[in-house]
Amino acid sequence: MLTVHEATSARKVDFHFWAEVLAQAGNQVDFVTIGMSPLTRLKPQARQFQGPFNTWTEVAPRVRKYLWRPLFHPLSLGKAAIDALTKPLFALYPSLLSHNLLDGISDVDMFIVENGAGLCLVPTLARKFPRARFIYSVCDRIATLHYHPIILEAERAAMPFFDLVRVPAEVMVADYPDARNVQYIAHGLDKALFDEASVSPYPPNTCNVVSVGDMLFDAHAVTCMAQSSPAATFHLFGRKACLETALPNVVTHGERPFATIVPYIQHADAGVAPYRPAPNADYLSQSSMKMMQYTYSRLPIVAPAFAANGDHVSVYTPGAAHTIAAAVDRALQYDRTSIDNSDVLSWQGVTQKMLALAMASPATSGVGLPAPALSTPSLAPELGMTAGA
Repeated sequence: MLTVHEATSARKVDFHFWAEVLAQAGNQVDFVTIGMSPLTRLKPQARQFQGPFNTWTEVAPRVRKYLWRPLFHPLSLGKAAIDALTKPLFALYPSLLSHNLLDGISDVDMFIVENGAGLCLVPTLARKFPRARFIYSVCDRIATLHYHPIILEAERAAMPFFDLVRVPAEVMVADYPDARNVQYIAHGLDKALFDEASVSPYPPNTCNVVSVGDMLFDAHAVTCMAQSSPAATFHLFGRKACLETALPNVVTHGERPFATIVPYIQHADAGVAPYRPAPNADYLSQSSMKMMQYTYSRLPIVAPAFAANGDHVSVYTPGAAHTIAAAVDRALQYDRTSIDNSDVLSWQGVTQKMLALAMASPATSGVGLPAPALSTPSLAPELGMTAGA
């Protein structure tokens, strides 16, 4: 796995759940964190990791991590002139792959690569490991992520090597017309966590609305919601999820471990996905993790029209206070029992579906590989597959 995330981070994303599923099925998982170097210090908001760097460390049964920190990595400071000057240097990034890292994955069967610097490595890794399969897991539209231009070029160069391009929203399939196997596979959910009974964190006989995450957080929309519904309390989770002016019925929780947030979702009266408008943000209606969590918990959702999908989503127009107020009213009156959550997959289901689609694709190298050992027959009904799929 090539990702910007760290294997033992308390903030879990899809790669962490895939690692758990694959390891539990008996596979060896190597979790390689990339996209960092001494240059990382040039970006104050960039993630900083503690070592040890450039060494293999076992972090769980059948799971190892490797924090790869070479001399440099493709990094954009947002200045076109600087990006142009650094491009020849960053083109050498694949040559920095160390023997220690490569020897550690000598028996690799499959790579799962995330948006970002890992794309630069794909052609080199494909030559070094011709029998390996490659999956490209697209987290967001790459053009919206402020990468160095060499990353966009690397995506195009890596495309022929991918056995599967997995996108988290159906509208994103059209973003990859030259991919030979691009498939929409929604994010998964830790269903056991949401199915577990919990004590409500809210005072009895109160109305509570929850907002989880801070991506494209629209403080104006939340302010309008809170002002128009003073009897409801709005709970905001996320490091940057906050209002410019405090309101008595808005509680700012900041960034919290996800397990502590789940009861707030389970026992809320409605969920909010307050995305502000942004270019190419239409994919959020299917890729939004919070909206999936709300749906599985059968919460009515309040969301802007461009990110709405489903009868249980009450839409509003960003910037239009009267539509925002009306959307909250509709959501709080919606019949929760009518919400269908049967399409939400578990992370086990997502993992098996992704691997099955990758293995069904003709190998880019022309050399077949045995399918990864996923002994999970209980997932067959969820995926509509036979147990051996």
